[in-house]
Amino acid sequence: MSSESFQVKVIEGITLESARNKANEIEQQLAQAGVLCLRINQKLSKEELLGLAGMFGGVKDPIGITKTGEQYQYSPIRQVIDSGWVPTEEEREKYDLNFGGLDEDRPVLFETFHCDDTFALDPAQYTVLQARALPASGGGPTYFMDMRDAYSRLPDELKRTLNQYTVHYAYDNTVDGTDPFPPRQPARDGGDRLVDVSHPIVRFHPIAKTFSLFMDLDRATHIDQLDGQAGRKLLSELQDNAEQHASKCHHDWQDYDVLIWDNASVQHRAGGNFKVGEERRFWRHLAGAGPVMGTNAAQEVIT
Repeated sequence: MSSESFQVKVIEGITLESARNKANEIEQQLAQAGVLCLRINQKLSKEELLGLAGMFGGVKDPIGITKTGEQYQYSPIRQVIDSGWVPTEEEREKYDLNFGGLDEDRPVLFETFHCDDTFALDPAQYTVLQARALPASGGGPTYFMDMRDAYSRLPDELKRTLNQYTVHYAYDNTVDGTDPFPPRQPARDGGDRLVDVSHPIVRFHPIAKTFSLFMDLDRATHIDQLDGQAGRKLLSELQDNAEQHASKCHHDWQDYDVLIWDNASVQHRAGGNFKVGEERRFWRHLAGAGPVMGTNAAQEVIT
């Protein structure tokens, strides 16, 4: 796939009603593009955004199971993300602000490529985000990397090997007291009580019938089938190779854009090129939760 063919598909002039009427068509377009922008030109209410997000496999209630067998709400259903937030000294003292971002001034700004919800047993396939406040100075795009392209570029022998591998994930992916993939930092804000999970590293898309590399170094600890250090080395090499060679695109936000991306096909990261102290606020829903389909599931679907 060339860099020219991978881009955010923008649907202009769409309304909530027309989106509902074309839900299946929109999901098909999303499956092919990987990232979709609904230029809806209005600030949606909580109920309206919930209804829109529910068109994509149903909105996920982010509840997981803890290591002691209890249920734990690791995120609100509608998450408010202000990646421009600069905490006060009082807030820094009161809260553990290590969410995994790299910017000390803006701890909610995630500028590393990653996937959402990979630490969940049934991760969300889709992320639905509406812009609520954008930087006055401009900037702050969201970047995407095509992990279908990253997979397609691998040698056939390596593909066959990876088909047998699963990646182990933890909300706090600290390994023996160290950060496994520096400069990425593990998150430590309560979700570390969740059970660890494993997902196939090669993911099949049941609608598009495509394969992609599925991994998230912000949450991964190792590859289940390999020695820990060897698995982390392979994951780092795969991520580096994708960031060097896979097709990429970005989205420059406009007021009230609704952006939907397919975590089964792409990784994403925030852009921090806006002034410290400016707002960059979104409402987010996760949608389409379910087991990650690997190559074995692909055979059943294709045949």
